Amino acid sequence: MKNCKLIGKITKVEGQCDAGHHVGEKFDLTLYSEKPSKSHRTPHVCGFLYDAMFPYLVALQFGAVFPWEKDKDKWLAGCPDNQNVQVEIRRIRT
Repeated sequence: MKNCKLIGKITKVEGQCDAGHHVGEKFDLTLYSEKPSKSHRTPHVCGFLYDAMFPYLVALQFGAVFPWEKDKDKWLAGCPDNQNVQVEIRRIRT
């Protein structure tokens, strides 16, 4: 399952996001790729939001599914600042 991409898209912003995230913003959140063999960096994501997402990104990258999600290749994450920002993470199998 390492050969997948993780794409995040901001789907909701309530109030003001101090990091400047906005609805429709997309990020490549892929952690690891065998082609070419390297790890990835994810610039432009608020550190607090990334920290909240990271354990789930690892799980998705290596094949996990979350039983509460209808789509097993999707997960919704929320900003630790009272869920003001919501991001949809989609696993794209390659």
